[in-house]
Amino acid sequence: MEIVLNGEKEVLDKEYTVAELLEKYEFNPDIVTVAVNGDILARDTLGDKFIKDGDTVDILLFMGGGN
Repeated sequence: MEIVLNGEKEVLDKEYTVAELLEKYEFNPDIVTVAVNGDILARDTLGDKFIKDGDTVDILLFMGGGN
């Protein structure tokens, strides 16, 4: 299965939920926002939403700092 993850093609060996995908790529689900095909997902749905072949997944990290 092939997806686009943060602008890069990735080949996955199986179908993953968004939560599983975050774990696979070592993203902390508490500090990211995830969009699948342009739709931002609610944090409480990450374990229910399956990534499909051809999906575009954007994982946005939030960083604090500054004055």
